[in-house]
Amino acid sequence: MSTADNQQGRYEVRFEWGTAGLSAVADGAGVIIVVQGIAGARQTSAVVEAHGRERADTAIVDAALASGACVLAASLGNRTAVATYVLQHQVDRGERVRVAIVAETDPDAVGSGFAVDALFAAGAVIDALAAVGIDYASPEAAAACAAFTGLERAIGHLYTASTAGQRLIAEGRRDAVVAAGKIDASKRVPVLGDDGYWVAS
Repeated sequence: MSTADNQQGRYEVRFEWGTAGLSAVADGAGVIIVVQGIAGARQTSAVVEAHGRERADTAIVDAALASGACVLAASLGNRTAVATYVLQHQVDRGERVRVAIVAETDPDAVGSGFAVDALFAAGAVIDALAAVGIDYASPEAAAACAAFTGLERAIGHLYTASTAGQRLIAEGRRDAVVAAGKIDASKRVPVLGDDGYWVAS
């Protein structure tokens, strides 16, 4: 990929959307973090919390695994645990690694697939990375972080009021939406292997 195609390449923390976005920021990344917002009320981090593992069968996950990087799943609920894991990963390698954060788009959306809940979740992860000293962020990553920090106190309400949240609430899944909007509710870190996500040991 040329420099013109990868303008975020010089930054330690990068941010993009979906499979196409992953291809734009994955080059040279030692860690890829796949971020989910409400995600159909089935978050990878929550499933791993409950069952210890989760299948991985989306195009974005397949592309991330093919990159050869360490691939993690993150949400609002485990953002600090993920940031701490990335920091330890750097320590274990004895060098700083570049981190590509990729938000999942909403497959059920009418329109672009942009999901504000996923934007807030990505921003929360970027904020947590900055808190542990991984903070040389691209403008795209910085903007996502600012979206989260600027509205952090209202995140729970914004999750339930979002388009995806309202759709799920109408289906009788309010509890799942509320749970997805809780910050730092989990210490589990899903790590992607050949047969799906497993909780980090």
